[in-house]
Amino acid sequence: MDFKDLAIRYFEGRLSPKEESELFEFVSATPQNTVRFRAWEQAWKQQHVPSAEVLRSFAALNARIERRNSRLRSRRLWIRLSAAAAVLILVFTFISYHLQDPEQVFVIEAPQGTHSRIELCDGTQVWLNAGSRMSYTSGFNESSRDVCLSGEAYFEVAENKKIPFSVEARGCMLTVLGTKFNVSAYDEDPVVQAALIEGSLRFKSDQGCETMQPGDLVTYHCDSHTMQREQVDAEQFRVWIDGIIRYDAITLPALLRKLAREYDVPIDLCTTAFDDTTFRISLTKAQDIESILKGLCDLLPITISRDDRGYRVYSRQ
Repeated sequence: MDFKDLAIRYFEGRLSPKEESELFEFVSATPQNTVRFRAWEQAWKQQHVPSAEVLRSFAALNARIERRNSRLRSRRLWIRLSAAAAVLILVFTFISYHLQDPEQVFVIEAPQGTHSRIELCDGTQVWLNAGSRMSYTSGFNESSRDVCLSGEAYFEVAENKKIPFSVEARGCMLTVLGTKFNVSAYDEDPVVQAALIEGSLRFKSDQGCETMQPGDLVTYHCDSHTMQREQVDAEQFRVWIDGIIRYDAITLPALLRKLAREYDVPIDLCTTAFDDTTFRISLTKAQDIESILKGLCDLLPITISRDDRGYRVYSRQ
């Protein structure tokens, strides 16, 4: 099947419902197909101005994509969710381009219990962890490459020495030219953390600026407005994209917040006894939440109960 011809006829508003479905399935199948669709769109829109009917068709497709994405809650489908999100961005980009709205804001979300992956138009790859949101404007990659993050994301940034890539997260700013790093900045967490896997990264907060090297972990404490830098095995901060939860030193409150987001379940910690105690943990997402919590009871002096409001964790000390 000639999907390029289908795409062109789609841009012109001449596809049947069946053909439109076939094209959508093709674009959603792989990130590579999404890139091909983007290239066809860019070539076509340079020579065509869509009618109001075509713009309405794009809006209708957007609504269908949003309904479809809301059903893709399984972690097993997170790559496909990513592809659908990429198509959604293309639709918004196309409409914004022709309506001349330079302030259009694009938002990508990974609901609780899911992950999402997206390739930005500059080639940067972004993985969003559960309960995370990233936004950027329609001017991205023109004079700037700025994104805003709420939650956790792993970035593999495409190098562009003329236009640095910046991430704003809870008042902190991270700036790179081309690198691989992880940022965690959930609103409910007491810290913002950046771990650098490869390249160079500048971490700026109200307490100053740190130029990070590979293996560096910078932690900014939001309440005390203090910042610290240490050398760690930075790989542990990106393995969540491979279905692994692994930390050399993590507190129980921090781990339970991560598990609650990952498994989309309420977990209430009813003790402060472990706020300053760190331990080593390694889990795979193939494990269910019940077995993980039971394992924590063997590792730490805690007990766990469950009711219709979720899990409650108590100290045995």
